Amino acid sequence: MKGFRLLLLFSLLLVLSASLAARNIFEHVEQDSLILKSPVVYKDKVIFYVYSGLGSFSALERSDIISKRLEKLSENKRLYRDSLHVYGQDGQYDVRYGDKTILTAGIADSLALQKPLPEIAEGYYDLIADEFIPLFIHLSMRQSIILIVKTVLFVLLILGISIFIFRMLSKMIKYLQSLIIAVKTANPEGFTFRGIKLLSTDQFCRAARTIIALVRFILLALLFYFTLYFVLLVIPATHEIGQRLQAYIMNPVMGVGQAVLNYLPSLFFIIVVVIVTRYLLKFLRYIFDEIEQGNLRFSNFYPEWADSTYQIVKFLIMFFTVVVIFPYLPGSSSPAFQGISIFVGVIVSLGSSSAIANIIAGIILTYMRAYRIGDFVRIGDKKGTLLETSLLVVRIKTIKNEEVTIPNAIVLSGNIMDYSSYAREGNLVLHTELSVRYDVPWQKVYELLISAALKSDGVNTQKSPYVNILRLMDHCVEYQLCAYTDRPNTQILTYTELHKNILDNFAEAGVEIMSPMYNAIRDGNASAVPGIST
Repeated sequence: MKGFRLLLLFSLLLVLSASLAARNIFEHVEQDSLILKSPVVYKDKVIFYVYSGLGSFSALERSDIISKRLEKLSENKRLYRDSLHVYGQDGQYDVRYGDKTILTAGIADSLALQKPLPEIAEGYYDLIADEFIPLFIHLSMRQSIILIVKTVLFVLLILGISIFIFRMLSKMIKYLQSLIIAVKTANPEGFTFRGIKLLSTDQFCRAARTIIALVRFILLALLFYFTLYFVLLVIPATHEIGQRLQAYIMNPVMGVGQAVLNYLPSLFFIIVVVIVTRYLLKFLRYIFDEIEQGNLRFSNFYPEWADSTYQIVKFLIMFFTVVVIFPYLPGSSSPAFQGISIFVGVIVSLGSSSAIANIIAGIILTYMRAYRIGDFVRIGDKKGTLLETSLLVVRIKTIKNEEVTIPNAIVLSGNIMDYSSYAREGNLVLHTELSVRYDVPWQKVYELLISAALKSDGVNTQKSPYVNILRLMDHCVEYQLCAYTDRPNTQILTYTELHKNILDNFAEAGVEIMSPMYNAIRDGNASAVPGIST
């Protein structure tokens, strides 16, 4: 053990003596003022000198290159003396740190220094190991302390700013909540616009609180994200994590922004097509409104066709517009978008058979001119005023103020009775039947019925009512009274008035009405006339 220690001490003395010898080489040359030398500098301190050029590089250029290599080497977090070594090959000796060459000693150095190349390379090795690496360690420690202090100050500053923003945000939320209470107090009845109640007070408060909570959540999430991002960014150990966190957010945002920017030409095209389509529809709406009002006339084109024709033209134009802009929609060429389009098309085609049938029936009914808006019609067993016709349904309002919606396919397959078409000229005929005994002269029955019709409100007195004898039955004669009217919408009231007058006239004349049949156990002598007793 003692022998080993002596051997180790002897080896150290040899290395130290070699190092001192190498230093003496450069110290001897440095004292000679006639030899040109260029300094290798790191952090404003001369590490050593070079005394000759190398290849095409002058001594000055060579020293500048070595200085830059030392500066580049100092970017490492730590430097170890064991990683520094001398490597000789092809008559040159390199001083390297790991696999990075710091300097190369060549023939020119040997001539300038009058020493063998191995000694020169060892001398440069010792200078780098004894001058550069300790200086680097010293500066790194000082820089690390300064960096730690700066990092702590930056983190405290970021946290202080975040706390300040959080408090300001809390104050803003409290102010908005107090503002909601003030608005609620000022409008206890809710919010109205031109007499229409838009929101009650409770609805407004719920909506406002929901919006405030959403805004608060978004702002707090942004505040937390930016605080975490800047804290991670200023700490050297977590700098890469901060950059990665930024990439997680910014890459999608940048991707979306770039996609929007690339989509702008297609978006402008869609906007232009939509604007052109909108104003074209407005122009067509104006033309068809003029046709419907009778201000613009075309031969064989009736005003009542205007609205339905406009709806058909509008549908065709909008369909053509969708076909034009579809390829410009984002993702329209993707297989997923195309698959969804096909799926939606299949669903629509399977579920729209009845709708298509109603649309075709609506078109047929429109151009059949079966009715007009406002006409009093009978469709199936429903009777009322026609309120609306569309490509799918018609809506009528019955005499009981019931609004009934009937699909066009049902309308087309049934019977349609339009009472208003002839009533416009006073030619709609109201009729009622009754039976009278054979012993009453038909002339008297005629007189009583016509008199009752002329006294009835709603009957057109410009055209004379008339009576028909329908049947000669076993026990009585069946008569039919027909009277004209120009009020189809109130025909039930006219019928009521007419029946009242018939009852009054026949009662005053003592004529017994036997409709539809009069059955009783009687001897044939007593009369059944109201108000007469025997």
